[in-house]
Amino acid sequence: MAEETIWRWNVDDVWQTFSSTFQEMTLMHEADNEIIRYHHLSASLLFGGCAIETFLNKQLRACLEEKKSGETQIYKRLRYTSLHEKMEKWPSELYGICLPEHDVETISNALELRNEVVHRKRKDHSLYQELDDTDPVSFVHAVQHIIATTLGASGRAFHYWLLGWNYVGMNGDEAHPFLGSNQQFKYSLNAMGFRVPATDYYAAKAWEAKNMQGLEAFKAMRKQIYDAAPIIEPRHPVFRSPRLCKRWWDKTVVYS
Repeated sequence: MAEETIWRWNVDDVWQTFSSTFQEMTLMHEADNEIIRYHHLSASLLFGGCAIETFLNKQLRACLEEKKSGETQIYKRLRYTSLHEKMEKWPSELYGICLPEHDVETISNALELRNEVVHRKRKDHSLYQELDDTDPVSFVHAVQHIIATTLGASGRAFHYWLLGWNYVGMNGDEAHPFLGSNQQFKYSLNAMGFRVPATDYYAAKAWEAKNMQGLEAFKAMRKQIYDAAPIIEPRHPVFRSPRLCKRWWDKTVVYS
């Protein structure tokens, strides 16, 4: 009897956990008191750890499934390998690369703090001093860099949402986030004033290979396009279509 599995539309664990990481980092910077700040900072660390481990687990699972490994064998490797070892060894095993040492160290240090947040045992309040001293932006950037580097080494483009964007507008709800595609992303960039080939299939694929593959391409995209883009894609003059949005969780932005 085949194992029962459950699948849903508009669900991707890496997308959802990374998007939550980015959202919480942004809200942390906007917090107007320390209680709210610690809430969003702690949440960003928690979701960021989920995002990087989920991503690496997904890479190994795909490789082992291609080799026809059984689910029990796959699960044991995912379950009993530490996250630090996954970052240190799996990219080399799968794609013959080593991840940037600085990014691995940044994530490891942040996740040690995350563990302190989750498993609180201290007799004093020194944890809050460590939270004050941490740099969540560097942590989020390290997560972005590791994902972009790994995908690039495997010959794949990074996803538009790795920059922090998301699409909104699903099921008749203008503010409902959903998982779009890199092809749709190219049309959105044009709508926001950037000249990007979208209608020509081969030109669009060539642009994506040049501008959305590898760490340096990611950094350039973040600086030259994400930072320069408006907060939300303009509404289509005729059709009610999904829009790319930086503050995709903020209904005041979506409905404005």
